[in-house]
Amino acid sequence: MTNKKIIFDTLAILVLMGAVVFGFQYAAQSRANTPEYEAFVVAEKDIVDIYVNADGSSIETAELQTLIRSSLVIDRESQAKFPYLNKFQTVEVLEAYTINPKGIRVPVAKNAIRTVDDDNSDSKTLFSDKKYKVIIFPDVSKGSRTYYKVVTKTRTPLFPGHFFQNFWFGAGTQWANSEINLSHDPKIAIQVDVKDVKGGRIEDSSNGDIRYKFTFRQDRVVLSEPNQIADSEVSPYVHISSFKDQLDMARAYEARAADKYKVTPAVQKLANEITKGIAEPKDQARALYNWVSKEIRYVAIFLGAGGVVPHFADEIIKNRYGDCKDKTILLIALLNAKGIAASSADINSGNAYSLPKLAVLSPFNHVIVYLPKWDMYLDPTEESAPFGTLPYGLLDKPTVLTGLNKIGRTPKPSASTNSIKTNVDLKVSKDGAIKGTSQTEFYGAEDIRARDRYEGTDSSYGDRYSRDQLVAARLNGSGSYEPSSASDLDKPFKLRTTFTLDPIGNIPGPAAITVPMGLAPREFDLIAYSKSIENPTKPAVCRSRTLEDIQAIEFPTNVKVGLIPSNVLYEEGDIKYNSSYSKNGNVIEVRRQVVIQRPSMVCSPAQIKSWNKFIKVLQKDLRAQIFYE
Repeated sequence: MTNKKIIFDTLAILVLMGAVVFGFQYAAQSRANTPEYEAFVVAEKDIVDIYVNADGSSIETAELQTLIRSSLVIDRESQAKFPYLNKFQTVEVLEAYTINPKGIRVPVAKNAIRTVDDDNSDSKTLFSDKKYKVIIFPDVSKGSRTYYKVVTKTRTPLFPGHFFQNFWFGAGTQWANSEINLSHDPKIAIQVDVKDVKGGRIEDSSNGDIRYKFTFRQDRVVLSEPNQIADSEVSPYVHISSFKDQLDMARAYEARAADKYKVTPAVQKLANEITKGIAEPKDQARALYNWVSKEIRYVAIFLGAGGVVPHFADEIIKNRYGDCKDKTILLIALLNAKGIAASSADINSGNAYSLPKLAVLSPFNHVIVYLPKWDMYLDPTEESAPFGTLPYGLLDKPTVLTGLNKIGRTPKPSASTNSIKTNVDLKVSKDGAIKGTSQTEFYGAEDIRARDRYEGTDSSYGDRYSRDQLVAARLNGSGSYEPSSASDLDKPFKLRTTFTLDPIGNIPGPAAITVPMGLAPREFDLIAYSKSIENPTKPAVCRSRTLEDIQAIEFPTNVKVGLIPSNVLYEEGDIKYNSSYSKNGNVIEVRRQVVIQRPSMVCSPAQIKSWNKFIKVLQKDLRAQIFYE
């Protein structure tokens, strides 16, 4: 059931905290916000009561009644799932039933309340003692209401003596009556931060417990917009934390992680073996990073407190696997063994680009490595990332450097660093068929994307991939890929393709054609159809990069080339685009280049509108045709 989502924040499994996020899933996320739009789900009664003890342990009672307005969400809303860890928590269903459209209450049968193990259906390698309490509602149809009352008891807090929780009222749901009631022992200092939610501290209880009451109501429906930043950053929220600030939580994490990356004899031996014959510290760091990236298999291990506490470096070396925390811990240990200072860096790998005022773990869901000597970030979990290169999803993100007790930020995006350069040579035969080759070079974050995209395309898998790409480009033909080694992180990634295309125009004419890319990356085609909604209201994620295509098409001698398109020059705001067309006999050369240099990874609604304006210019240019007879 999507009425409430549990956040599995980083350090990877926040279910230990029972962190509940108010946020319904819904269809048609890209629709514009309109008053007449009716929510698929209405939260008619949504009440959470939390009591926090002095030691950070807690009891949370969640009561929820939802109205199902659309048959599209029946399957999803027919069950509710509550994740928990046996070692730390218990979950008890006090009451659950369905009220069908006729108003008849149908209780949930005892055998329809089940405890199941962690779901690994997405095929990720995962070891976890997480379990789910699942409620399966009977007789659910359009117009039904589902109801449950569930108690979650956390016996042992994730960080001793601390409690934190975050709620937000996400897009796509109509909130008829929502309420959060918090009480806590005065011996534990708790802070609360809210945005666009009514309420605050109320009168203490008769026994001295400190109390808060918050209410939220939203009759209209707010929808997400394409590629917007994290919903938690733009939605109303309530944050609760006993930590003073982000660094206070960082110190708590480091206290549990510091002994894990100590330089042991096994760590020193391995570091020496990997760096044998390498004297320069930066080259040593590169070799150690490459080794951890390739040799330590990613396996998510959430056993006990493993969701936030890494394993010992010696154990990781022995097992040759680990999650992001483990790969980070091992790399730090190896670096320290060579006298290179390094720190864990907590970061968000999604669409969150700011830190909340209070430390609630969210938005952190990933851990990477920071090298202060070179002001450099490394992500050993991203196996396709060359040394010192981060994927787009980690650029311009706030970090908490736990080993340095400071806040940091990853590099801003750079159009000069992230680029794709492609050359395509085409030769048209007298019957109109086309033979072609292409060479493409990828740099920066584009290099990482390309390694993941084209790895294995030189195998039998490539035949199917080439067919799919040609179909996507509305072409018939065949071809092959020749990628450079995706695992060689010390060399830029390159791609060569060869292909044969069926005629795309009548030869001889009179006729006109656009110049095809064949099997070369069609980046300009892809961005030409990435237009956003007309009137965006929320910030969205955007990239800075340079794309350059050079296409040369040679027509046969029985063809006379006539008109060619006019050059295009467009420059506005963060976008510079130019294209040129030249003719030398029967050879036409087309050059296109776009340089997109954003101030950050987040674009304002005004910048999104500017992007839509550029899209129209690009689409028109891509439709330009070469005339011949």
